[in-house]
Amino acid sequence: MTPDLAELAGVAERAARAGGAVLLEYQDKILEVTLKDTRVDVSSSADLAAQEAVIAAITAERPDDVVLGEEDAPDTSTPAAGLRWWVDPLDGTRAFIDGFPWFATAVSVTLDGDPVVAAVYDPLRDELYAAVRGGGATCNGRPLQVSPATRAAEVVVVVQAQSSDPVVIAEFARLMRAMLTVSGGVRFPGAPALVMAHIAAGHLGGYVERDMPPWDVAGGRLLVEEAGGRVTDFDGQRRDASTRYDVVASSGGGVHDEIVAATGMRFEEG
Repeated sequence: MTPDLAELAGVAERAARAGGAVLLEYQDKILEVTLKDTRVDVSSSADLAAQEAVIAAITAERPDDVVLGEEDAPDTSTPAAGLRWWVDPLDGTRAFIDGFPWFATAVSVTLDGDPVVAAVYDPLRDELYAAVRGGGATCNGRPLQVSPATRAAEVVVVVQAQSSDPVVIAEFARLMRAMLTVSGGVRFPGAPALVMAHIAAGHLGGYVERDMPPWDVAGGRLLVEEAGGRVTDFDGQRRDASTRYDVVASSGGGVHDEIVAATGMRFEEG
């Protein structure tokens, strides 16, 4: 039976707003912070509380659905058939902990590996980025459209990494250099779902990051695609959204082709 995407979208939007409301409550609280690696990758009591609120909102209306939250570290090594909810309760944890105003709650649905519903809620700005497969992308009901730029040199590209692993750091530095070589500028704000929402809105032109899980990018991918952009791996191939992969998101066209090509750049030191 084909699910009613409009119904799912309503649930996703309400759940994302519920998570965002919890994040606002936690802004003035002392947080318990947990390291996921030796220094960089973090979680907090705000993440856990927001996830609880989001999942409760989903299961209250969809009790039989599979709901997977980041804080439970679900397995994404193989494609997931059927309908799956993906929850990133606090997209931008490091920024939230430091009081930097760049975070969101992200909720998405995949159906046999294809993202079909997305809700990314920025509670500080009360901006709800939403999309349904085939129905376009919006922010607070206003239709979104990616940048009309035709060359990577005309756009700002976000390059990110979240790890204390020296190998990951070295690869991030290479990608940063590559994007600085071809783009109109590079940024690293964190919060990938929110970054992709702003690509959909035309505020940013591209995003590159290694090994990204569904809760971080499935919803943002749908927003970008429904706003006229592209999301692929580093080979330019569209991937199953229920698995981890190396992500290139952009406004599409020549911009995307140039960014994909740049991911393969190698440099000689000296």
